[in-house]
Amino acid sequence: MAVLEKLEREEGFTDIEADLARYIREHADEVCQMGIRDLAAASYTSNATIVRLCRKVGVSGFRDLRVALASELERRRNARSSVDVDTPFEADQQVQEVVSSVATLTREAVDACYAALNAYDVERVARAIRAANNVLLFAYGDSEVSAIAFANRLLKLGVHCTMANLYGETSAAAHSAKPGDVVIIVSYRGGILRKMAHFLALFKERRCKTVLITAAEKPFGIDLALRFPPRESKAGKVATFYSQTCINFILNCIYSEVFELDYDENARKIARAEASERFALDEGALGKR
Repeated sequence: MAVLEKLEREEGFTDIEADLARYIREHADEVCQMGIRDLAAASYTSNATIVRLCRKVGVSGFRDLRVALASELERRRNARSSVDVDTPFEADQQVQEVVSSVATLTREAVDACYAALNAYDVERVARAIRAANNVLLFAYGDSEVSAIAFANRLLKLGVHCTMANLYGETSAAAHSAKPGDVVIIVSYRGGILRKMAHFLALFKERRCKTVLITAAEKPFGIDLALRFPPRESKAGKVATFYSQTCINFILNCIYSEVFELDYDENARKIARAEASERFALDEGALGKR
């Protein structure tokens, strides 16, 4: 029996546990983003009550409850979805139908990713980036394009980013890692990790923070995984709309939290960068006269 169904049945629950179960059901998306102390405060219960309820619905603790809840919410959304993530439109459809299908797919991808994403993990990554001298980014294919855009945004905040595999110098970039650096690996299926086994050992030895953005299970050797539900097939896709929407959403969340941590200073940095860019463009225009 699924966790949500057990929360709905309330079998064997005390009155306090039943009230807590109803709160979780009514605020399921928010609960997926909470820590146990936040839930205790919001539901006027205690950590101990939450742990007891978790065990009664068949999970070992609140972290497992949160994962199970996000997964079940995603399955319920998928059951109601009218869009195939691999082929969201078909031959001979009207342009309005194509646009509508892509819009629906984009919304559903963001909703699925948001439900599975732990906001506190986003904060942990952002704080590590803020403290790092360098961020190493590993990504291939479509994910590389998303990672480059993320690196460009961080650069405007004064965060030094290296696209490790951009010019085929993956090994040299990996060996440049220093203690405290952040390594972000972007891989929908996690296949890149098999090629990086040696580098992961190197990053651990050099005390780097390793982060994986993926739809795969968190592998051994990674400090923190920001995961979203897998929905794309390996082959036969129109495009990687779903995976790249999720990856971009997560990267945007990380960037936004990095910005938020030093909001006023980062706003000034963006303003200076924009002013400098306008000045360069004006100078270029004058030079052509």
